[in-house]
Amino acid sequence: MTHNSSQALRFAADGTFKISIFSDLHYGESQASIGPENDARTGNVMNTILSIEKPQLAVLNGDLVTGDATSRSNSSAYVDRALAPLVKNNVSWASTYGNHDSATNLCPDDVFRRERVHQKCFTQRMVSDPAAGFTNYFLPVFPRNSSAAEVPEVILWFFDTRGGSVCSESEDESGRMPDWVHQSVTEWFIKTHSQLMAEYGRAVPSLAFFHIPTYALRAFQETGIDNYTEPGVNDEIPVKQQGYFWDDDDYMGQDVPFMDALLRTEGILASFSGHDHGNDWCFNWNERLPNMDLKGNGLKMCYGRRTGYGGYGDWARGGRQLILRENVSETPIETWIRLEDETARARVTLNSTYGQDQYVQERYAQESQGRKSSSSMKCLIYVYLSIYLLISLTQT
Repeated sequence: MTHNSSQALRFAADGTFKISIFSDLHYGESQASIGPENDARTGNVMNTILSIEKPQLAVLNGDLVTGDATSRSNSSAYVDRALAPLVKNNVSWASTYGNHDSATNLCPDDVFRRERVHQKCFTQRMVSDPAAGFTNYFLPVFPRNSSAAEVPEVILWFFDTRGGSVCSESEDESGRMPDWVHQSVTEWFIKTHSQLMAEYGRAVPSLAFFHIPTYALRAFQETGIDNYTEPGVNDEIPVKQQGYFWDDDDYMGQDVPFMDALLRTEGILASFSGHDHGNDWCFNWNERLPNMDLKGNGLKMCYGRRTGYGGYGDWARGGRQLILRENVSETPIETWIRLEDETARARVTLNSTYGQDQYVQERYAQESQGRKSSSSMKCLIYVYLSIYLLISLTQT
């Protein structure tokens, strides 16, 4: 497989490759009321993060537009608004589509064509099966000062988890889309990975991006999220995994073939999802989880951070950041959440001991300080009461 060297992604001169992940932008909602203001605020979030982090690549990890809130005449224009901060900051990007990117009035192929107008767009479509969705592809990232003929430093895989409604020529017609990675995509992934191993002579370290999380995150959540070993927000309970909305939460293991492929594919280090606005934690899948036959092999699975002011919830907006260093297989990935107020939260290292390492977050320090203040106040009250009682006894 050959790649266009003029458009190849490469590590920076300092040997790093930075990725900013923006999830759940939800442009296009409530346009008769607060929608325009919310869209502007979403753009400000992205501009703030891009100006601080200066990534080589941004990943738009699903739900760029709330297609079911737009009309056929204006839906694709909101794609332009979602891309505007990236164009303004001259940042390359790659997208996955989410369940809100397919609706009666918004067709994923229209979103795709709108993206592909831009030179900095790396979004592709490598699986032609109409049932597979659009954003199924991979991107090699090469070492600094290398040619595209060399072995990539890392491969980024993108998967379309579909969902939402089937777009239709008539705004009165709609039908639900399955909300999991299609079997043809899983088969393409396994086959293509084998071809790349043969071409490069080894398994290249890889990351995976897809909008709707897998059941493994739900199973792990049920075991309990430890805020010190898996720091982050865990307010979305239960996880809404692939297949959740297909049959009223009658989960039938629709994503098991995809999870199995991720585990069996040599070199996959971590995956990143969005969809659940109230979650932004990671976990180390290194065991058999409840209600699952699959056994983890150390694959790290992470949420991003909800970026947009559209959609539900009032959690602080932001985006997950990744920094990769050359010799990726030997140098663990560092990741953190950059918030709209410019602060960084939940900075962790996705190494082999992730899930055992203890992380002390600022909020815990604040709570600790609060407990100290509370204890001090209790002591002071006790002293005052003792003095008062002593004076009272003396007077009597």
